[in-house]
Amino acid sequence: MMRGLIRQQLIDHIPDIAGRVYETDAAAADEEKPYLVMTKGSESDENDWAGISTMIEVWPYVAHTQFKHVDALVAAAIDALDHRLLQDDVTGEAILCRFTGSTSADMLDEKFDAITRGIQFEVFSLGWLLHDPVKPDPASALSAWTADRFPAMQTDPRSWNPSDDAPALYWRIATIRSVQTMPWGAWIDATMRGHMLVPRVPARNTWLERTVRQLALDGQITMLDQSRMIIQRVSADSSQDPFRTGQIALDVRFGVLRTSPAAPPLNQININGGA
Repeated sequence: MMRGLIRQQLIDHIPDIAGRVYETDAAAADEEKPYLVMTKGSESDENDWAGISTMIEVWPYVAHTQFKHVDALVAAAIDALDHRLLQDDVTGEAILCRFTGSTSADMLDEKFDAITRGIQFEVFSLGWLLHDPVKPDPASALSAWTADRFPAMQTDPRSWNPSDDAPALYWRIATIRSVQTMPWGAWIDATMRGHMLVPRVPARNTWLERTVRQLALDGQITMLDQSRMIIQRVSADSSQDPFRTGQIALDVRFGVLRTSPAAPPLNQININGGA
């Protein structure tokens, strides 16, 4: 599924290759150029919540007399895949790609009489972004707050395509720090993590600063049950991995109410009338 989605995305967005995207060793020596070769690399170790990611390499091949076209094809491949959401229309499965850099300088492939350069992408499955909320859900509350305060931001992983002008922000519960039981229910102290996805670093830093300042000024978030979630501490580190760790750390306190026990059903009712 992953390779098919990436291959089709490259074909759809790079008309110069005319559908020529090949697996390793599938291209013939006399293959018409330009074309792309796609190879699957290593899988990362699974971390505590984001699961396993896969490395994919894309190698543009152009005629050795047209070496300047390598730059154009590299740029086109990055534009087609970097921070792009790709979804299978049949299964609904989705992946997100992140450009991680070049794997080589321009090089001559004598066997294919071509100039090529490798570029690498890390591919994430979006299954880890979809969770079943437990009400009242602080992550859902923060997503609603984000949409209200920053209408340009995208908060639904199933449909987002982050850009500099319309970034994506995903919230999750990272840690339950403590629980204080009360007669009416419990106070929960938790740490939330916010993952800000913006292609360019300067734009990402600007959105991070705006978001953190607004959280600090608001001081509290309205939960979906209209209760209040108190913001105890907020910080951001732009050097953190937006796909794995998340750049925003938010310490919050919110309450959960006890549910009333259901009364047993009445099987029989007797009514005694008086004179």
